[in-house]
Order: sequence, then structure tokens, then C-alpha cells
Amino acid sequence: MMRDCPKCGSSQIEEGYQLDKGYGETHVGGFIRGKPDKRWYGYKFAKEDRLPISQYRCKRCGYLESYAK
Repeated sequence: MMRDCPKCGSSQIEEGYQLDKGYGETHVGGFIRGKPDKRWYGYKFAKEDRLPISQYRCKRCGYLESYAK
């Protein structure tokens, strides 16, 4: 977790996430390892290659940083 904002030095950091919405589903955004494999129905990937993304936002200046964990 971020301790202080790298832009303004504030300690007012909050954790959050970005939603991905698909047809009939909603989940936390993810980082997919490797190159995109585009198919006619969308992108193909192995579930073990997907890492959820955590985000941290500075309440003071709005700086946003993302981490794939």
C-alpha cells in the first residue's frame, strides 16, 4: 500500500478499485499477462494469468496509482 502521495507528499491516501463490466457480469478490473489473443467473441485468456488491480488515490491532489497484485 502507498504510504504518502509521490506527487504532493500528502498522507491522505485511499484504496479503491475500478470495475469491469461485461455482458451480464461485473468484476474488479484485471491485468492479463502476455499478448492479447483476440477471437471473434472477445479476448481469450487463462484465469491464472489474470491479476486483480488495486488502486490508490490521493484525496488532496487526485493522483491515482494502480497495482496488479
